[in-house]
Amino acid sequence: MTKPASGSIEPVHLPTVTKPRFSACGAGALLMDVSEGSFDLRTQQHLWFLTAKGGPVERLRGVRNAVLGINNVLFAFDPLIADLPELQNSLEDAWSRSAPHEGTGRVLEVPVAYDTSPGSELEGIARHVRLSIDEVIRLHTSEEYHVACIGSVPGFAYLVGLPPRLAVPRRQTPRARVPKGSVAIGGAQTGVIPTDMPSGWHMLGMTELDMFDSLRAEPCLLAPGDRIRFSARGAAS
Repeated sequence: MTKPASGSIEPVHLPTVTKPRFSACGAGALLMDVSEGSFDLRTQQHLWFLTAKGGPVERLRGVRNAVLGINNVLFAFDPLIADLPELQNSLEDAWSRSAPHEGTGRVLEVPVAYDTSPGSELEGIARHVRLSIDEVIRLHTSEEYHVACIGSVPGFAYLVGLPPRLAVPRRQTPRARVPKGSVAIGGAQTGVIPTDMPSGWHMLGMTELDMFDSLRAEPCLLAPGDRIRFSARGAAS
């Protein structure tokens, strides 16, 4: 579940919200998809509301947990307790009554040592988008990014808000290992690699912030609804 809201939010009926589409995933899970072909922050904020701790989903009979994605949620339920058609109707009703869950997350600065060394991936990104390295860094640090969801691997935050000028296609062949702490761009998104892992994203630099630590009370540093800003801290060479 996502973090609880820091203030009360009154649900409001929004007749224009996308009608959700449901797909059964085995005998004990139901996928609710509200996408309209592209990411929409306002839509994602409604999903934050729906899946927040203490929110409407927690009160539904038989629901075990909700896994938030980009414009969708996977609901795991007990098939011996929950009736599937009833659950789907309840979720559709809860969605129609949802409110945007906004302005309640933390704001965190992520210091980055951008790799400006000759032959770096940052240099390759700059060449691809036809900007100087300094211009790429300036654009990357100029925005406030929203955490849309946590997924892929523990602690990996999908961040939205990347300037369109910096969008770079992912590598056709992912590398076998990208080091923990890498700040990278993949398509129209940016993020921080939380552990050594394979990835097709392009590295900009490194941060020392630990995105995931299983020994912390809250293992994931970030949560849906949080906002971050990248700041340049020296340069790797």
